[in-house]
Formats: sequence, structure tokens, C-alpha cells
Amino acid sequence: MELDKIFILLLDTIDMWQAISVGLFLLILNSKKKNSLLLLGIFLVVSGLSALSEIFDFFNAYMKNPFLDILSFNFLWLLPTLLYLYVERVSIEETKKSSYYLLIPGGIDFILNIGKFLLPLQMKTAIEESLAYALFELIGILFGLSLIVLIFRKIRKHSKLIKNQYSSIENRELKWLQIAILTIIISFVFAIVSEITFSGFIADLFQSLLGLFITFWIAYNGLLQQTSINLVGDGGSHTTKIKETPKSLSVDDKKEKQNQVVTKIKELLNEEKLYLNCDLTIVHIADKIGEHPRFVSGSINGICNVNFNRFINRYRVEEAKKLLQNKSSEHLNMEGVGFEAGFNSNSSFYSSFKNELNITPLQFLKNSNLGI
Repeated sequence: MELDKIFILLLDTIDMWQAISVGLFLLILNSKKKNSLLLLGIFLVVSGLSALSEIFDFFNAYMKNPFLDILSFNFLWLLPTLLYLYVERVSIEETKKSSYYLLIPGGIDFILNIGKFLLPLQMKTAIEESLAYALFELIGILFGLSLIVLIFRKIRKHSKLIKNQYSSIENRELKWLQIAILTIIISFVFAIVSEITFSGFIADLFQSLLGLFITFWIAYNGLLQQTSINLVGDGGSHTTKIKETPKSLSVDDKKEKQNQVVTKIKELLNEEKLYLNCDLTIVHIADKIGEHPRFVSGSINGICNVNFNRFINRYRVEEAKKLLQNKSSEHLNMEGVGFEAGFNSNSSFYSSFKNELNITPLQFLKNSNLGI
């Protein structure tokens, strides 16, 4: 047995056990809570099991024990569905009912595979080589791709809503899942291309390393991901019983009221420095000025042309600038400056500072010391 093949097999085996063990850990950890990590755990377990077929093929296990063929599922119908249900559960977007009915095609696929396994070998081979079977797998791929499109749409809408309601969005967005899905697609396309055009140790190594990265990336970010509540929707958690601004207002009257609201918000932030609270939300602002959270969010969008997250972070950046220029804050490191200014992480501090000033906090400090 060649060493390069053994090495690839080792990587694939590590990836499989990483996915299954982390998935089972999430299932055990969240069996009672029934939250989004439960769906992510199932996804990891299923993705780990889908790698069994390649490992069995390597050892010719199907020839030695045909019963193992029952485990050789590709889960084309099930994996995208589990990801979609996970996004639906985590997303801030309100849904009346979960789309568990999407699991039906995966269930049918599983039952058909069990039925195929029970058939005689000759008949099973004939089915797998038939046009109908190829068409069924093609439909499965198209079904998965359509769900991926819906997932990306949900993530985009989720990101927009989060930024309009929370001042700190660290571990609330789902951009990490977009990266994971794109990596999975690249891996899938690369596998097809490498089969047609070239193959070898480098191609297999790249494929295996990509699989390891995807599993780790999903597990790590899934553990950090926070489930967010829609604060301005009908099921929002705003604490005051404030009537929403009438929709019958004329355009000019609405604009005037929005200007008044934004003026109140700016005065409030300058006086009470609410932006120093890293957990500040649109609800806190709305309660303070006696307006509905939805109208507060719309006013900031309409008058300032930015979302709530960026609006608040601009105040935090200004506070950070003052701290960096103040000699009494010299004992603070960069991370400390960010926390003092209201940022809940060093990464959000750096990214917001760079977005507003096009330089990093460290560069700003150096320029300040040089009198630039």
C-alpha cells in the first residue's frame, strides 16, 4: 500500500471522526434544549457518515462484506435541508412554522436506498446504471442547489436585520456559513474536475484538507453562533407599550418626524453615552426617547443613510479616538481601548475603525504621536 494513499486515508478518517464526534457532542449537549445546535450536530454526523463510502472503497470493504453497502449514502437530499433548517432556526427573520417538510425528500431517498440494498446484486447494479437513477441524482443536486440559494437569501436578510437592531453583531451574523457553503461547492466542483482532467496525490491532498477545514470551520463557528431575537417585529421584545407611528403620515410629515427622532437620539447619545454599552440595541434607544423601535430604525436608515450598527459604531470610533489621544489612557492596550469605547471584541473594533477612517487604530495612534 503506497504511503501517499495511506496519508490521504488518514486525513479522511480524521475528518470523518471529527465530524461524527463533534456532531454527537452537540447532540448530547443540546438534546434537551432543542436549539439550533441540535440541527448542526445532526448535519455534522450525517456529513461524517457520508465519508464512509470512500474509506470502505479504499479497503475494498464492500467486496469482503456486502452488508456495509447499506452505509454508502451520499445524502444529497438531506445535507442541504439540514443546513437550511439550521439557518431558519438561527435567523432573526420571523417564521411562523419551521420547514421540516423539506426533510421528506431525504426520507424518501433513505427508504429507496434501503430498498435498493435488499435487492439482488444484479438488479441493484442495473438500477444504479439506469437513466432513471442518474436523473434522480440530478434532481437531488438541483434540489440541494435551490436550497443553497434560499440559504444565501436568508443569510443576507438576516444580516440586514441584525445590523438594524443590534449595535454589536459579533457571532450574530452568518457570514461564516456562507464561507463554509462556498468551500463545499468548490470542493464538489474540484472533485468532478479532478476526476475528468487530472488526479493524483496533490489533488487528493487538497480535497482532504478542504474537508478537514470545512468540518472544523462549521463546528467552531457553530458553537460561537448566537441565536438572535427580532426586536422590532410583531414578536419583538421591546419593553414599552408604545404605539407605532401611523403609516398615514405624508412623506414630508414622516421626514420631519424622522429628523426629530434622529436629533433626540444624537442628544441622548452625547449626554448619556449609551454607546459605551456593548449590548446596546435599538430597543434601548427606543425606550429612552419613547418611540417604536421600528420607527427609530427607519429614521436612522432614512436620515443618516446607515444602519443602526454602523450609526452606533461611529460614536464608538470617536470615543476610541479620544482615548488614543488622551495621555490618561496610555495604560490601556489596543484591546482595552476598544472595550472602553464600547466594542465587544478586538476584531469589531479594528474593522469599524478601519471602515470609518481608512486606517487602523495603531496607525492613528502613530499619526497622533507624530502630530499628523
